[in-house]
Parts: sequence; C-alpha cells; structure tokens
Amino acid sequence: MAAPSKVFNVLFVCDDDTVRAPIATFLLNSQRSARFHAYNAGVRPSQTIPDAISDVLRAVGALPDSVTPVNVTEFQRLEAPKLDFVFNLTEADEGCRDVTLPGAPMVVPWPIPRPDLTSGSHAERSSRLADTVRMIRRRVELFAELPFDKLDRMAMQRQAETVHQRAEA
Repeated sequence: MAAPSKVFNVLFVCDDDTVRAPIATFLLNSQRSARFHAYNAGVRPSQTIPDAISDVLRAVGALPDSVTPVNVTEFQRLEAPKLDFVFNLTEADEGCRDVTLPGAPMVVPWPIPRPDLTSGSHAERSSRLADTVRMIRRRVELFAELPFDKLDRMAMQRQAETVHQRAEA
C-alpha cells in the first residue's frame, strides 16, 4: 500500500486538556495510517491528568505518563507545527470557541460532553468515561476513513464537520 501523500497535523482542543483531547489524540495517533499526527491542548490546562483519566488512557492503550496537559498558546508560536485541522471538543458553555491559531487550519466543532468525575459511584463515573471514549472513538474512526486524497479543502471541511452528525446517528 502506498503511503499517503500528505500527513495532516490535527489538534484536539478542550478546556482543561485532561480528558477528551488526550483521549482523541491517542486514538487518532494509534490509527493504522501514517496520515495523521495528532496533538492535544487546553485553553485553561490542568496541571495534571486525574488518576481516573490515567486509568482510561491505559485502557485504550496509551501510556498516561506520556500525556501532559498543554496550553493552546503553544500552538500559536512560530515553531509550532502547521495545523491542518483543529477539533474543538468542548460544549458551548466551556469557553473554547474563540481560540485562534496561525495559518488557516480547518476548525471543526465536535462537542463532546465533559464527563462528571466528581459525583456518583465509581461504577457510574467509569460508565461516563466509557461513554466519552466511545463517542470520541467513533468520531476519530469516521474522520480517519475520509478519502482525503480525493477531497479539496472545502470538501474536507464539510466532511470533517459531518462526522459529528454521523457519529450521533
């Protein structure tokens, strides 16, 4: 199989960069395609990844020690990778809608609810995290299947935007 002609740099953004963005980053980077290089960032990044998230990252095959919350401003620097796609994983009330990055990345909303890790039993919290992983995994899989080599920029943008609706169907 021939290598893809373009490697796409993808940034997943959420508010604190501890749950949704690191999971999405790992799942996209673990695709069998060399087509993507994914990163994660937060508008107000946490200092650490919660233990519950470390357990989830291990469950999906990631090494939690390799995941560090990053401020989105790191991607505004001149030496930052040129981004092709920015997926905003936050809901409307989380304050991440106005993130601006250099270049002209395609910004795509994929609102994923923040899992409540503070209330309920351990089983309930685990169930909410599993739902979050399932939602992210489905979107990442649909995105990775897009025929990028056959799409122009506008078509890529439209297709990436429809992934969220298709995943909900």
